[in-house]
Amino acid sequence: MNQEQVLRVIPDIEYDELVTVLNITREMSEAQQQQFLMLYQRRRKNRQELLLLSLLGFVGVAGIHRLIIGDIALGIIYLLTGGLCLIGTIVDIININSLTTRYNAKQAYESAALVAAAFKQPHQF
Repeated sequence: MNQEQVLRVIPDIEYDELVTVLNITREMSEAQQQQFLMLYQRRRKNRQELLLLSLLGFVGVAGIHRLIIGDIALGIIYLLTGGLCLIGTIVDIININSLTTRYNAKQAYESAALVAAAFKQPHQF
């Protein structure tokens, strides 16, 4: 798989994310790569999307972005405390790139594991 194929399927992919995807799919067959891209495209989150959700913390609905990326406990704490009195929300807005990169890398590895399990041949006894 090359960069053009990935960019065709996921046009808004970040550079770090692209490198991760290319490293993961290096050893996959063409069918596995296509399956991985379709699965990963649905599971990943866009940085702008998470930024908009974190900005909702300034109007009273803090923590939605944390709930979306799977940090359930911190998301609930943010909801109940107003984003830890807006300090946590401001820190998350500053660190939105690392939050998104970490979440997308986790989703890429999970998608690769699912694809590998789906293409695994059953043993003949």
